[in-house]
Amino acid sequence: MLVISGLVQLGMDLYQFYLPIYGHSVGLTATAIGWVLAAFAFAAFVVRLFLARLVKQVPAERLLGFVFCLGALGFALVPFFNDALMLAAISFLFGLGMGLGIPLTVILMFSRSVEGRTGQTLGLRLTANNFVRVVGPVVFGAVASAAGLPLVFWICGSLMLVGAWYRAPAKKDSRDT
Repeated sequence: MLVISGLVQLGMDLYQFYLPIYGHSVGLTATAIGWVLAAFAFAAFVVRLFLARLVKQVPAERLLGFVFCLGALGFALVPFFNDALMLAAISFLFGLGMGLGIPLTVILMFSRSVEGRTGQTLGLRLTANNFVRVVGPVVFGAVASAAGLPLVFWICGSLMLVGAWYRAPAKKDSRDT
């Protein structure tokens, strides 16, 4: 779960960090870049309004797979577009998926922690996520400098696919049948 949580955090942070750089590189204005990021934030807000209902209807592990698939799609599509409207649509799609990621990992960490150790478990999750927040931009900054921004988005998309595959295994649930 720490790896999964770290991947979600990495995806969220790198998208918000590199999308403005990419937008600037393709000639978008600061206002247009702001609207593209606002689409991401709005989608992340909207999807969290439905989080409780979604978790009741779909196992959290399955939702997490959906989170990573939308994250992978968002990262993969960005380098193919330079239009603010298309990038905003991609950001909205990305936000719908990744907006669920952080709350889902908290839910899963909480539910799978040993009784009486929930605080330690969530603290370890926070530590791992903060580590990713420090190391991720440095590593991907080196990649961007050496190979360009599109490769950063495609590597991140690939990592999201790994997350979809590696997500926490589902407990046997009557909703899975």
